[in-house]
Amino acid sequence: MISERNSRLLASLRTALRIFLILLSALIVSVPFVYLFLNSVKPSNEFLTVPPTIIPSRFTLEHYQLTFDPGRDTLSYLINSLVITSATTIISVLIGSLAAYSLSRLKLPFRLSTIIAFAFLIVRFYPKITTTLPYYILMTRLKLLDTQIAVIIAHVSLTLPLVVWLMLTFFDELPRELDHSAMLDGCGPLQRFIRVILPLTTPALLTSAVLTALLSWNEFLMSSSIAPSNAKTLPSAVSSFITDKGVQWGPMSAMSTVIVVPMMLFALFAQRYLVRGLTLGAVKE
Repeated sequence: MISERNSRLLASLRTALRIFLILLSALIVSVPFVYLFLNSVKPSNEFLTVPPTIIPSRFTLEHYQLTFDPGRDTLSYLINSLVITSATTIISVLIGSLAAYSLSRLKLPFRLSTIIAFAFLIVRFYPKITTTLPYYILMTRLKLLDTQIAVIIAHVSLTLPLVVWLMLTFFDELPRELDHSAMLDGCGPLQRFIRVILPLTTPALLTSAVLTALLSWNEFLMSSSIAPSNAKTLPSAVSSFITDKGVQWGPMSAMSTVIVVPMMLFALFAQRYLVRGLTLGAVKE
């Protein structure tokens, strides 16, 4: 009886500890966003108080009104971000999954598949600042500077290696007998990929799409360099609140909140597929 009671007590303590750690983690993750939101509804004069107030004395929407003032073109920046992120995600997932499937199934001599895969990985090692000037010159010569197409090309170059390596892991886990069975049924390479392989890797595709969208939506350096005006995105527009007269903390917090909310809703909607995709292939048989 004593040992059984001790076991129950130990199990209760473990459960309580897990709940505490989960709540603590949730608190740590949510505090920055909550503080950001409180700053976005805080009156301007309370940013100058010493010490600064965390919870505002009254809530105001003046910063959101200033953010969406017609003279700031915030709505245009939001549309640019949505178009660029959507196009980047579709192109990267489409091309990346095709490339990963080819690398996984093609038998190239001298381990060329591995070399090509590592070539994609090496691109991710480059600091983005080193590629900014070449991209700027390239887009200028192609007469694409300050266009959505230029930003999409830049973002695809950043997200495509991630998709290739992520999908390559999942394709390598699928038995090759599936391809052989489809070949016996008369399916060509593209038919095998669309009808047999893709349905089995839907969680991986959605995981790649979520991660690609997050990277593209939050990217700042390339977007601000090659699209300073007409194709400016929301992360680039945030820097406009840093002026020679000081930092406009309220409008900056309001626009930052606008940036965070769409991706937060997208991640919450896709979290089930995201978890499945990240854990797919984790267990070796």
